[in-house]
Amino acid sequence: MALFFKINLTKINIAYKIKNDRLVFIFNEEKQHKMKKYNSKATIETILSVSSRLFLEKGFDRTSVQDIAETAKVSKGAIYHHFESKDKIIKAVMDKHIETVNTTMDKLLLETNKLNGREQLSAILERSIENQEIHYFDVALNARIKSAEFVLSYMRSCVNDYAPFVSKIIKKGITDGSINTKYPDECAEVFLLLLNVWCDPAVFLCEDKKLSLRLYFLQDLMASLGIDVFSDRLIEKAQKLLHRLYFKEENKENES
Repeated sequence: MALFFKINLTKINIAYKIKNDRLVFIFNEEKQHKMKKYNSKATIETILSVSSRLFLEKGFDRTSVQDIAETAKVSKGAIYHHFESKDKIIKAVMDKHIETVNTTMDKLLLETNKLNGREQLSAILERSIENQEIHYFDVALNARIKSAEFVLSYMRSCVNDYAPFVSKIIKKGITDGSINTKYPDECAEVFLLLLNVWCDPAVFLCEDKKLSLRLYFLQDLMASLGIDVFSDRLIEKAQKLLHRLYFKEENKENES
């Protein structure tokens, strides 16, 4: 039999639980601590949500910590309590975005699982170019792409985080005979570095004609390595995406 009752003791509410002649003290401070933890989490979520929207609307460089504080209705001190700088905020926003991208890619992998390796890789490339969730934050990142530190970090992500995903599909293609290469890991790394960095006009400034040549070179290169997955249709879609992202940011800079 258990008996529960509460009394007030020197302004501290203590709950007593008596069961089998054992006395257990449960302090309300523990509940208050949990509530603070919950509020802290809610504050972080609010800061990240507001920051994401402002980065998209105004751009990273044009958004100040004061802008974030005023829009989120929190103090600058509260922001700096959780994030050392604006760079830390965008990193946290990007981490959440990457989680969304990874979920989307896993879904695409499952949906195309019945295709052979070459068909699957080509289909995933096309759908990833078209998918709005994957490119949701690209516009806000254009300013950051001009940072050497950011570019280096992104190159490492291409090799360490994204290439294994592509390599896995290439290896599937090797097994089913649709892809012929001795270097699945290296091909995946080179392909992602060239497509995401070398072919990005925000990193290596170029006009449409030069961008088109780079994309077609990448097509020939991958085909010569036994991975013929970068079709003319994919090139056209990739070029449109890069042009939209790049020139949109350029037009903003010209207007200012």
